[in-house]
Amino acid sequence: MTIPYTMKPLGYPALLFRGCKQRAGGIAFTLLIAAAGYGLSMLPGFRYAGQMACAILLAVAYRHAFGYPLPLQSGIQFVSRHLLRFAIILYGVKLNIAAIYRDGLGLLARDAVVVLFAIGCTMLLAKWLRADLKLSLLLGIGTGICGAAAIAAVSPILRSKDEDTAVGAGLIALVGTLFAVAYTLLRPLLGLTDLQYGI
Repeated sequence: MTIPYTMKPLGYPALLFRGCKQRAGGIAFTLLIAAAGYGLSMLPGFRYAGQMACAILLAVAYRHAFGYPLPLQSGIQFVSRHLLRFAIILYGVKLNIAAIYRDGLGLLARDAVVVLFAIGCTMLLAKWLRADLKLSLLLGIGTGICGAAAIAAVSPILRSKDEDTAVGAGLIALVGTLFAVAYTLLRPLLGLTDLQYGI
């Protein structure tokens, strides 16, 4: 029995090329959404939201209108699992090593206490409210460390569902944006010095 031409399996090179093409398409798609989010954040009114919140908003709008781009899934997952972690490492380059060296272990200890306090309080609230514990852990990590980027970085380690990761990152970005705007509006009414307001 001969297999019709249309049913013959693709050779390994053709499959490899198709996989690379889909991955490249997914990477290009995420870069396009990120660039569009950056552009949107430059517009009046949107600059308060920030680049990440604008990109998340655009991605949500795209998915609502057109659905999830399944052919690009491997590239999108590659970005979320690998490139995002690399970006977080590069984000650390912004840290002032001189300040860490000057303050030493005391600074690191205070940071650890703040992170553990934020995660612990979030988990206690989740238990009290009978909320989903895995999603709550993601929110605690996002609150205690560095927002949506931290959630995206740890979600593969925690084996979180894509929906939990998206909800967690979206909530952290939304709440962070709302409070950033609220702090700006409250600043003139509080009567604090610059140092007190910064603290």
